[in-house]
Amino acid sequence: MARETLAHEGDTDIPYKANTDVQVAGMLSYYILSGGHHPFGDKSYKCEGNIYEGKYTLDHVEDVVAKDLIEWMINKEPMNRPKVEECLRHPFFWTPERKVEYLRRTGNRDEVANCRKADKELCPPELVQKMDAKNKAYPDNTLGLLRFIRNLHEH
Repeated sequence: MARETLAHEGDTDIPYKANTDVQVAGMLSYYILSGGHHPFGDKSYKCEGNIYEGKYTLDHVEDVVAKDLIEWMINKEPMNRPKVEECLRHPFFWTPERKVEYLRRTGNRDEVANCRKADKELCPPELVQKMDAKNKAYPDNTLGLLRFIRNLHEH
């Protein structure tokens, strides 16, 4: 049950809202992706209280993109939840081609093109070595990685 449904338990006249379904869909998505866990807790006697309080954990799912979508969907406040159309446009549902295209376009932005001047937000050294073993044309940071992806697909 969504939070607002719990808040009005006993009322027979709760108006239907699409964002109520979005929260439930987020819970179901987590259940499927986690192999049977509930984001608000696996103990039924605590689950409803956690839903009402907005206390959840997404520890059983490793995919950060999936976590981002689920967290948005299960937001405690109904007005802060995405609409169904927004859910379907989330990067979790992007094709691999669209993800690469996004990275390629991001790698084309001016601030990424100037990646050598960026703060050092380090990538794993093994990855940097694999992508640029001899030339050291890309700095060891996220922007350098984006620029590498862009160049890989452009050339």
